[in-house]
Amino acid sequence: MYFFSDGCPTDWLQDGKDDQWHTIVNMLIQSDPQLQPMVDQGNDHVAVLDQDTRYQSMVKELQKELSTGKLGKWRPKHIRKRNDKERYRESFCKAFTAIVPKYRPLVSACSFQEKVLRDSKQALLNDYNQHIGGVEGRGIGFGEYIDSKNRRCMKHSYVNFYGYHEIDTLENKALVLLLMAFFVADQYVFHSKKIRETKPRGIEGLRFTVVSDTLSGDDQDKRFSEENLRKLIDPDPYPFPENAPIITLTRSPASDTFSGDLIVDNLAGWLNSAMMDPTGKYAQYARNLASKGVWAGWHHLLPSTTKLVSEPAINRDPSQD
Repeated sequence: MYFFSDGCPTDWLQDGKDDQWHTIVNMLIQSDPQLQPMVDQGNDHVAVLDQDTRYQSMVKELQKELSTGKLGKWRPKHIRKRNDKERYRESFCKAFTAIVPKYRPLVSACSFQEKVLRDSKQALLNDYNQHIGGVEGRGIGFGEYIDSKNRRCMKHSYVNFYGYHEIDTLENKALVLLLMAFFVADQYVFHSKKIRETKPRGIEGLRFTVVSDTLSGDDQDKRFSEENLRKLIDPDPYPFPENAPIITLTRSPASDTFSGDLIVDNLAGWLNSAMMDPTGKYAQYARNLASKGVWAGWHHLLPSTTKLVSEPAINRDPSQD
C-alpha cells in the first residue's frame, strides 16, 4: 500500500503564529496485487502505479473534471488570476468527491493549531512511544537545549547494531516530525486491524510505503529532515529482504510532479481551508466528501498533557478556539 502524505500551509511551526492552522493529510492507495513482483524487484511507487490501470483510470477521471484539465498544486504558481485559482480549487473539490465512490481512496487527516501542538508536547511523546515503541523498544525522551541563535532545540541519540545515531533539530520541526511519525503508526494499526477483520482477496499482510513530499529545507542532495523522519518511523535498517520493515519512507524523484503527490497536496490545502473557515464553501465541500465514506479519520487536536486528545474536525465549533 502507498501512503501519500503532505501538510499545509507549511511543514514546520513558526514563532509568533500560535493560532495558525496546519493540516497533515495521508491518502492510502492500494496498488494492484498483481504488480507485487515489481515491488519485490525494487521498483519505486512511480513505476508501479504507472502500470496500475485502476489508479491511472482514477487520475484520468479526476483530471477530466478539473478547470485546467490537469492536476496542479492547491496554490498553483502557474495560475495568476485569483478567480482562476478559486475555479481550479472548487473543481478539484467537486471532482474528487465525484470519483471516490468508484475508486475509494482512503483519506486520513489531522489538523492542529500551533499553540495546541506545542502545549501537547508531552502527550505527543507519550503516544509516539506507545504506538511505535521507541528506538529499540526503549522509548524516546528528547533532551532540550537553546542553540547559539537562541532557538529551542530537541535532541535524542541512540546506538544500535549500525552505530551511533542522532535526531537533533529545532523544536519547531521536531514536534511536527513526531506527529507525522505517530500519525503513520496510528494509521498502520487502523488498516492492519481492517485487513485482519475483512481478509481482502489478494492481500495477505500489510506493508506501508510512505511517500512524503520534500520537506522544507531539504533538497535532492540534502535530506536532513527526511532522515530524521525516517529514524522516527523506522529507526533500524534491515539487512535482509525477508526482514524488510513494515513501514518505509520514500519520496518521488521530482517534487510536486507525480499525481499522488499533487492529489494529497490539494487535499491538505482543501481541509486546512475548511479548518480556517468552518462555515465557508470548502468546509461544505468537506462535509459533502465525508458522506461518501472516504474518511479513515479526520480530527483536530485539543490541548492535552498525558495523551493526545482530538475530536472530529468536520463538526468543529470555532467559538472554542
